[in-house]
Amino acid sequence: MNLPQRLAVLCFLVSQGIILISYVISFQLGHVETCNPFFQGCLNITDAGIQSPEGYWFRGGMIAACALFCVWWAFNHQHLNTQLAKASKLNNASAIIGILGAICLIVATAVLVPERKDINWTVHVAGAVFFFILSFIAQSIDTYLLHKSGLKTKLSNLSYKGKLYNVIIQGIMIAVFLILALLKEGELIINAIEWWLALLIALYFLTGVLDWKDKEA
Repeated sequence: MNLPQRLAVLCFLVSQGIILISYVISFQLGHVETCNPFFQGCLNITDAGIQSPEGYWFRGGMIAACALFCVWWAFNHQHLNTQLAKASKLNNASAIIGILGAICLIVATAVLVPERKDINWTVHVAGAVFFFILSFIAQSIDTYLLHKSGLKTKLSNLSYKGKLYNVIIQGIMIAVFLILALLKEGELIINAIEWWLALLIALYFLTGVLDWKDKEA
């Protein structure tokens, strides 16, 4: 496995691993209830990483994951530039938007402190929501660029279809998320969607393993 492929794997493992580790520590210490948040929506991701000691893991790990996301977007931008016949504004846009999304999550994570009452929830929620929306937009543009430029023929069927179905599902989930949030209903559904969106975004980064196997180590 070369260095770019390791980057793709790290984006997935660090982001999802930190969330899982924080949640396991949290319910073992009785800070949250034991359940399956993907299907029960019993808590949002933030709840798994507020109190100590899991909060230290969560904050440090998520900021590290966001740094990896930024590197992924920078590498993907460079990689596509070498594949495209000419420079693409879409490629520039996807990288910039993707990096901005990661920065939003860094801000959302940085304001978390052990006492819920001391958290700036406006900043946290705004940062997290913008991360999901901007990441979806960036990954959608990236997928459209691969289709429009014909580069999808250079990808494995699993990689391209994985990207395509991923962003379609993200789009549906974000639409449902925003509608329920505006209606101020369906808190359990919103919580579950948050867990799924985090997983889908990480899986999109993981597809780089299939795309970058011929890059230099």
